[in-house]
Amino acid sequence: MRNPGVSTTVTDPAVVDRRHRSLLAVRESEVPSRIMTISGCEGRIEARTLSKDMSGPATRLVMLSSGWGSGVVGAFTADVELFVIRGDLVVAGERVGRYDYAAVRSGEVIPGIRALSPTLALLMTSAPVRYDSSVGGMLSKPLIGTAGASPWTPVSELPGRFIRPLADGLHGQVWLAGARDWTNEGGPWHSHGGAEEVFVLDGEFTMAERPSGHGPHSDRPADEQLHRWEAGTYTYRLPGQLHGGPGSRSSELAIAFHRMQGPRDCHWTDDVPVA
Repeated sequence: MRNPGVSTTVTDPAVVDRRHRSLLAVRESEVPSRIMTISGCEGRIEARTLSKDMSGPATRLVMLSSGWGSGVVGAFTADVELFVIRGDLVVAGERVGRYDYAAVRSGEVIPGIRALSPTLALLMTSAPVRYDSSVGGMLSKPLIGTAGASPWTPVSELPGRFIRPLADGLHGQVWLAGARDWTNEGGPWHSHGGAEEVFVLDGEFTMAERPSGHGPHSDRPADEQLHRWEAGTYTYRLPGQLHGGPGSRSSELAIAFHRMQGPRDCHWTDDVPVA
């Protein structure tokens, strides 16, 4: 049966292993803020852990102080991905601004990284990380995805939904998703082959989720939930989790950042198991 209420997650996501549990509708304002540093980079980082694997990878919402970073040649000791929400970065000489994405692989030598102003960003790392200025070798170019590099494209299965690709990221595709007065009262559910992360940038979504089902033909009970995603809300879905079904909708205009870990392939279905 559909839960008529709108659910939220209140558990500190820093203590949850996202490999085994989805994190649905995490509001950044309810997540503890901690001061962190990256060894080899100057300046402080105010960080909120949105999700993490206990094996090391993590996604954090970070406020980088103006001037944070390093102006010397070096390499990160883990994969580093950044999505800028507000502010400006220079990554290996490339300007990264609002709604742009940048990624540097572990061990790739770059000429530095710097926040030009106080910068709010999503920081995604594959392991605990430091910036090693003792390394040598040829300089590498970062992977940059700019918000204006591609047009908005409608999603044919979900009228009112649009996507704007940013890049084929280090671990899967990253893109912006938009909606205009979108409703899905009678449309399909879908799932992905990889884990999916979503952070709402503007407006509001209401999203139907089937967190207990792990695919369109799961024989396990799956309680439908509705989650309200306002700006600043984060969600991490396990692979195969059905979402976006009847009851899903948006405000007049809404935009979110999406990141896949693994394939972005969509599996569409109207065949949902009944609890």
